[in-house]
Amino acid sequence: MKVKRSRIASLFTSWMLWIGFFCLSVCVSPPQAEAIYGGGQQAEAFPQLMSSQKLAGIARQQLELELYKVGEGRRHVLTLTVSPPDMRLPAGKIRYEAEIPGKLHYGNVQPVHIRVFVNEKLYRRAICYYRVQVFEKVLVAGMNLGLEQTIGANAVRLEEREVQGGTGRYLTKYEDIAGRVPIRYIHMGQPIEQNMLQNPVVINPNAPVKLITKVNGVQVSADGIALQKGRIGGRIRVRNAHSSKLLLGRVVDANTVEITGR
Repeated sequence: MKVKRSRIASLFTSWMLWIGFFCLSVCVSPPQAEAIYGGGQQAEAFPQLMSSQKLAGIARQQLELELYKVGEGRRHVLTLTVSPPDMRLPAGKIRYEAEIPGKLHYGNVQPVHIRVFVNEKLYRRAICYYRVQVFEKVLVAGMNLGLEQTIGANAVRLEEREVQGGTGRYLTKYEDIAGRVPIRYIHMGQPIEQNMLQNPVVINPNAPVKLITKVNGVQVSADGIALQKGRIGGRIRVRNAHSSKLLLGRVVDANTVEITGR
């Protein structure tokens, strides 16, 4: 009987201790809790804060500077996609550097690297990501344009489009395409680039042409026959009409080929 009472007393004592510990943890105020568990030490060791917003602003400023350096005057939009977290720093003089690895890539997500120094010693690195979009009014096909089709002024229109950094160059005025023809099929609404066009055919195979060349600084000419179709500036094979010699020449105009080699 005494053993049973002793067990009950022991359980009661343990129960009261747990209740007391719970009340202590609930009733202790946040400042008191920090004092008990060591809170506030991080803020004391790293009193300076460089916020995520501040880091994103540094990256944006660097992108604007790079766009200015390359002479980019077209409308552009910079959209933050990934920002680094807040950065805690120890006491000291803060300095930062930002750079863009490689070249700017329009239409893609562009990283910006940031280095943070404290008392001129590198302390932390951060990376921020922006989407860089550049817009320009460019010539767009107003209708479907077929291979070798002459492009009239009414076949194109100006529209603002995002520059994607293609392999060619977007054209912005009709004078850029006047007298040229598509290399391939161009769909209606498609922006027209430099590498989509070429000069039209001005010489057809078996057409008579005038062959010109220079001998000792003196220009001489002869009659010839074109063996290939030719465009101004392009090279074609021709045959001398008198000697039947095969030659290679550059098309000067619809009637003339300048001999450049055999």
